[in-house]
Amino acid sequence: MLLEGSKAPGRKILISGGGRCNVLPIGSEEADFFSTGSPNVLRRLFLTWRLEDVRAFFEVDLGLALVEEEASGKLFPAVQRARPVRDRLVRAVEEEGVEVRVPWRVERIERDPGGGLLLHNADGTQLHAERVILASGGCSVPKTGSDGSGYGLARSLGHSLLDPYPALVPLLSDDAGFAGLAGIALPVRWRAIVGGKVVEERVRELLITHKGFSGPAVLDASHWWVRDRATIEVAWNALTPEYWKDYWHARGRREAARAVGDLLPRRLAEVLILRARLRLDVRMGTLTGPMRDRLLAVLCNFPLPISGDAGFSVAEVTGGGVPLGELNPSTLESRSTPGLYLCGEILDVIGRIGGYNFLWAWITGRLAGESAARAVAKAGAAT
Repeated sequence: MLLEGSKAPGRKILISGGGRCNVLPIGSEEADFFSTGSPNVLRRLFLTWRLEDVRAFFEVDLGLALVEEEASGKLFPAVQRARPVRDRLVRAVEEEGVEVRVPWRVERIERDPGGGLLLHNADGTQLHAERVILASGGCSVPKTGSDGSGYGLARSLGHSLLDPYPALVPLLSDDAGFAGLAGIALPVRWRAIVGGKVVEERVRELLITHKGFSGPAVLDASHWWVRDRATIEVAWNALTPEYWKDYWHARGRREAARAVGDLLPRRLAEVLILRARLRLDVRMGTLTGPMRDRLLAVLCNFPLPISGDAGFSVAEVTGGGVPLGELNPSTLESRSTPGLYLCGEILDVIGRIGGYNFLWAWITGRLAGESAARAVAKAGAAT
């Protein structure tokens, strides 16, 4: 039986990928995911259902043709719409004989003295279950039904909780100098720096907005700022100091605004030059060593002026949650409450933008489901 607290299941699927549903990434590796839990446990979980087999499930078992979007590294349904993905998943569940009850919101779960678990609805209805899989999501985009209620259910059954926080979320800025650059998008090499150490570094596209910063680079980096208040440093256009030096070497007579503006959007170039305390019309050949160093610093090691984040209402996923160490890594069964299984976003794992969090959901949902089913079958055979 599938109990869905909203009017229909899979509402978050419908809004994913701008309504197109980026079902999976084209490729995946361990570095695409973050957790405070054991890397070995993460590795074991991803080995239970490899990416190529997950893709085959959608394309062969469900009959959903997928197409690769090379530029973004994502897999989309060939129809380029999310609804067929959601509908085919629900139909597959029903075809296997599962009863889908909507809306049936689980308000409370408790151990049944006679064995198993009791689930309580808001209207007083109760259900007894031998096994329960908690797939309630996190706190991100609560209008879709993932309002954080699953955390309370998990805690009531003996689990601890790492404070949930918005991840894959736009970051805000109160720097007035960047407000006029809204709409500029370009690749950057971003670095998250915690305690003077670079903890992650990647090249992706950054978008400057009216409120701050977004785009894949910032969404991927956001959890470091939200959770650890990391410095998010960027190299504009992912260019190195050596590249800039070589580029300027033969352009000594060129003014700074042109010498930088040839490789960056002109409005951005002017803001950065002024941040380096240089005149826009200064000629590159007249720069002293300290002046050149200041300019290279804002071009290659620029700390984004971040003042906050856009919150759970727009965050694509939730960080934090139930620690992986509180589950049996082979089955995802709770160590504190036998018969309870947890999967998906409620766990302390987040992936990069681009279908990675769906991959985590599919893999852990399958493992929890199959583990629960095997346990029920084993108990039935024993009796």
